[in-house]
Amino acid sequence: MLGGRRVFLHCIMVAALVFVADQLTKYLVKIYIPIGDAVPDASAFVKLFHTLNDGVAFSMLQGHRVQLIVMQSILVGAIVAVMVLCYRHLRSARHPLMAFSAFSLMLGGGLGNLCDRIATGLVTDFVSIGSFAVFNVADACLTTGCGLLILYVLKYLGRTQE
Repeated sequence: MLGGRRVFLHCIMVAALVFVADQLTKYLVKIYIPIGDAVPDASAFVKLFHTLNDGVAFSMLQGHRVQLIVMQSILVGAIVAVMVLCYRHLRSARHPLMAFSAFSLMLGGGLGNLCDRIATGLVTDFVSIGSFAVFNVADACLTTGCGLLILYVLKYLGRTQE
């Protein structure tokens, strides 16, 4: 069983690390790669391609800045609320760090993109793999956190502790 302070510090540290890594990588991309340029070049399968997105995943909802800020704020709040509501159960669960890490990855990623959206209305994306959508560290952490939470639910939730 994990102590409350340790769980809280773990969550804050993971979310903060994700947020800082996201903001730092976006800052470096903005400084070193002009918008529309790619490194090493546009023909590479894996490249850094600087683009701006005013929508969400796969460029959906473009031009709806206020609605997206409200929606992302609600989602970040929901992640925090679920973390608080699940705290008592997960603290004594079999692998609580897995679940709390998932929530923390989603929280840090959500805050990273929300910060950009509030500041400029645009999210900087820069990781391009093949013909897949261009994404950033926050997007990767949100997706990883969701996947990790799904794995946790499938593997541990509802099972009796051994």
